[in-house]
Amino acid sequence: MAKFNNAIVFGLVLIFASAFAKSDSGACEINVEGCSPNYSSFDVTNKTLEKDLRKYASQLVDKSYHFLILSSTFNKFNLDRPGFEKLYRKISDKAWADAIDLIKYQSRRGSFGHLVNPREEVPKEQGNILIRSGNYQKAKELKELGSLQFALEYEKALAQEAHAIHRKVSHAYKSGDEHHHYDPDVAHYLDENIIEYQSGTVRELAGYIHNLKHFSEKSQGASDLGVHLFDEFLAKAQ
Repeated sequence: MAKFNNAIVFGLVLIFASAFAKSDSGACEINVEGCSPNYSSFDVTNKTLEKDLRKYASQLVDKSYHFLILSSTFNKFNLDRPGFEKLYRKISDKAWADAIDLIKYQSRRGSFGHLVNPREEVPKEQGNILIRSGNYQKAKELKELGSLQFALEYEKALAQEAHAIHRKVSHAYKSGDEHHHYDPDVAHYLDENIIEYQSGTVRELAGYIHNLKHFSEKSQGASDLGVHLFDEFLAKAQ
């Protein structure tokens, strides 16, 4: 009787798992057109994960341009801050490289990693920096402390986007009409290439903000000297 009950439980587990783990097993043997690298979350009809990764790659490209503008803001004759310029150029280059690598990863998994509107389907929370209009103009007008605050908010917003994608592939579940599939390969890719870097950058930027605040909260003359010294520190730290 115990074995019979165990068999029933095991059968139910298999049925439940099959509902979330559609596979094209055997498709390649039947038809050569069915031979593709698609499997797991890349082998579903709604393509939710593929859309998420395309959007995220596009957001990384958008971020790269934002920080490239921010970098040039501190490389002008009337605002010459080589440390800030170097910091933001480094962040811009990293975002660009991450976008390229993410597109390559999608290709490796059998998808087509083209770019889309980076502001589509972004949560419309008030003040969400990823959908805020005028970011490019704002990046040209920011001063030292304000630029660090802008950079921190941008990094945190993209980190939350990455965590949302990671959540979808960390376990199988159903949300409305969407079936999300467990995909450890995508989760590992995000951990290694995106999320670990973001947590370190967020911590670094937050520290810079508070250090610069202490440097610049005295009199105007001391404030100018403090910002200059902090900029020299940034130039050496990058």
